[in-house]
Amino acid sequence: MKNPLLLALFILGVCLFVLFYFVSALFYKRRNKSKYHFYQMFPYEFNYPNIFMANFYGNILMVLSCLSVVAFYEINPFNSLYKIAAMILSILLTMVFIVLLLLPLRYLRTHITLSVVSMALSAILPLFNLFLALEQYKTLTENAPQTLCVISIIVSGLLSLSMLLLILNPKLTFKIYLDKTLDEKGNEVFIRPKVIPIALNEWWAIFVFFVSPLSVLLISII
Repeated sequence: MKNPLLLALFILGVCLFVLFYFVSALFYKRRNKSKYHFYQMFPYEFNYPNIFMANFYGNILMVLSCLSVVAFYEINPFNSLYKIAAMILSILLTMVFIVLLLLPLRYLRTHITLSVVSMALSAILPLFNLFLALEQYKTLTENAPQTLCVISIIVSGLLSLSMLLLILNPKLTFKIYLDKTLDEKGNEVFIRPKVIPIALNEWWAIFVFFVSPLSVLLISII
């Protein structure tokens, strides 16, 4: 590999993100006496109701993991135009994710706007990586290894497509209706639905952000 620091930053970003999730989920369980489920809970709930201090260590890990991704795009060896675009996108996504992590739904309009922005940018970032991989593929000679370029194109395409499909999900709505059920005494109670599409989309946008450097890493090996 021409630049092993790229691999180190990618692994660091993913590991810190995974650590952020499990540390935050642990503090959430201690605080609320219930398990956190990403497919029916929003990122901000890791911090609710005390904003930053409710999940101090988790928030620090999230910031560091995002900065690892930004640094990855900063030192990638490809053309300056791509590097500038990728850096701008990664910085914007970092800021949006941090705000979403701290912004409760009572600020509904702002939350909705940032949620939409995060999903859109998370679909665009892997598209940039896809175009980069296509450019690299065109420059390869017949004797050069093309497999990694093809894998990079597939990875970027799948990440972008998955984000777009979730955005176009007909069940996606910002109106969350609670499900009715009966408790042990037979009383009617309201519970969260099994899946809240908008919460799942916010988490998937974050996931795509951290995995998208993989396609750049693959073509940097060539």
